[in-house]
Amino acid sequence: MARLESKAVMGYLPIEERHHSALFSLVAPATSAHRLLDPFAGEGAFLEAAAQHWQVTPYANELDGDRAEQCVTRFGVRQAVRCDVERLIASNKAFSIGWFNPPYDHDATASGSKRVEFRYLRHSWKWIQDGGIVMWCVYRTHLTEEAAAFLSKNSTQVDVWALPGKHLGEYDQIVVVAIKGLQADPDALYEQILSQKAQPRALKVQPEPLYRLPPAPDKSRRFVFAPDVIDAQQGLRLIEAQGAWQTHGFQSLLAIPPPPPQIEPVVAPRPGHMALVLAAGVADGAVIETEDYGTVAIRGKTQHVQQIARVDVESDPTDPDRQVKKTTIRLKPATTLTLLS
Repeated sequence: MARLESKAVMGYLPIEERHHSALFSLVAPATSAHRLLDPFAGEGAFLEAAAQHWQVTPYANELDGDRAEQCVTRFGVRQAVRCDVERLIASNKAFSIGWFNPPYDHDATASGSKRVEFRYLRHSWKWIQDGGIVMWCVYRTHLTEEAAAFLSKNSTQVDVWALPGKHLGEYDQIVVVAIKGLQADPDALYEQILSQKAQPRALKVQPEPLYRLPPAPDKSRRFVFAPDVIDAQQGLRLIEAQGAWQTHGFQSLLAIPPPPPQIEPVVAPRPGHMALVLAAGVADGAVIETEDYGTVAIRGKTQHVQQIARVDVESDPTDPDRQVKKTTIRLKPATTLTLLS
């Protein structure tokens, strides 16, 4: 019966709500700069509750369409995507904590171990930052020697917690908590993991948190969280939520420019002031109202004109009978104004 139920939901079985409080008590609250990843989020109920308790920012991935829609409703299109976890595009070492509750299933075409639980753990490992926490929720039989060897080489600490009761009335369910990092003595940790598998610690509400998140990843790093293929529905949601048309630069291109402000001079122009302004050519393009022609535009063109300023006649110092004529020429700007009606 348990196997049929698992198949009916694509192998996804959410963590029972009665275990939430005990799981939450294991980890100390952090900040919104820390990211919580759930690559198999289901409807997102546990992820939402955990993010609120730990005060972190949740990110959800779910393959099933209906469950993915619920995640989008809970977290928004930027923090929830629909994708096969093995095709999810996410920044490496960008998440401080991961809740990995993978589908309980097997792959008949896979070489070696047919179980997918460990394969998904190994695939998702790269997304957790060094010093980050991985919480792997599986059956006790899924913690194989292969999985223990991987954890012992890539973790500084591993604890195996047993959830009380039988899952679906048949199976012993555990949560493996691993702190990501290189292990100096993997052989010793490997033996410790197998020993804990045989006698896991009973999970119950802790008086004080046992695990703390490392410093949050650098905000200046480029962050990506998206499916490898975006369908029409996802694309439309992304455009509506964060399309380029919402940016200030795009909107400014379409915005109607405001009318020019009416400027009142501090001192009223005196006779001759307007002539000086027009003669300077700075009124080019101005639109004015006239009594004779109505509304007209001024076109001003300024060019330099040569003018003879002075002519001097002097004797040639080397030849008294010869005269030298010196002409001084100055360039004077001349402005031509044209009224365009």
